[in-house]
Amino acid sequence: MNSVIEEALKSLSFRVNISTGLVHPLDSDSAKELFKILKENGQQLVKTEIEMWARQNGWAARHASALGELGEKIGSGRSVQIKNKGRWKEGIYEQWLSRSQGLQS
Repeated sequence: MNSVIEEALKSLSFRVNISTGLVHPLDSDSAKELFKILKENGQQLVKTEIEMWARQNGWAARHASALGELGEKIGSGRSVQIKNKGRWKEGIYEQWLSRSQGLQS
């Protein structure tokens, strides 16, 4: 998995209640915005990679699957409705990129 996507997923896992997945609207919107940011910055979102990472990092199987499906949906250009916008601060992609480069050094 791309290290930028991994850093983004770590941020998401810290922000949302992984025991309930994306049930809460704010958690769902956080994931949707995260995937949109990644797609807009040229990242390829693959369901199986996202799902596997989530399962290995404490997400229940069904929640990990839903996360992977959402990522692939957005990654393939399909639209989603985000009711609570602005869940991520300006420049968050650059932070994920910076952290990912720190891991690679």
